[in-house]
Amino acid sequence: MQVSITGRHVELTEPMKAYVSDKLQHLKHSFDHLLDVHVVLSVEKFRQRCEVSMQANGINIHGSDETEDMYASIDGVVDKINRQLKRYRSKLHRHQAGGRREGRKINISHSVLDLASASEELTEDHQPATLRHESIEAKPMNVDEAVMQLELGNRDLLFFTNSQSDSLNAVYRRPDGALSWIEPEAA
Repeated sequence: MQVSITGRHVELTEPMKAYVSDKLQHLKHSFDHLLDVHVVLSVEKFRQRCEVSMQANGINIHGSDETEDMYASIDGVVDKINRQLKRYRSKLHRHQAGGRREGRKINISHSVLDLASASEELTEDHQPATLRHESIEAKPMNVDEAVMQLELGNRDLLFFTNSQSDSLNAVYRRPDGALSWIEPEAA
């Protein structure tokens, strides 16, 4: 776990840095895959604020707390983030528990085609060459689980069998970072 600590209008002392690092080490017990943690300590008049942003296995978690004592603010934000990490871990554990899913698995074929360059003219009988072909298994899950799997993984598209409708669905990350859900309409 890589920790960076920044101070705004506050002098970062070694005991304060050690206190922050010690508190953040306790978060590793809640979630094993913490990668990057950024802490900002700031003082504005009588408000002592601590903000923590972290990346944990594809999830971004943010928390902040503001009190009149910096050490109390650090304790407060660590408690908030610890609750968030436990919630994510229990959600993940619930979704990964086997045997409770309804629905069926669907195999999907995915091919990458070699399109002709713009300078070439295409004939009617032109068949593009297949560069790569793979089979994807769409596992049964609900939409919440699919979104969580997409956020936890390092992919931008996830096909799944919707356990409520038993139809093929997809969730994907748009270029602006928002998530979208594709569901077929009943005919």
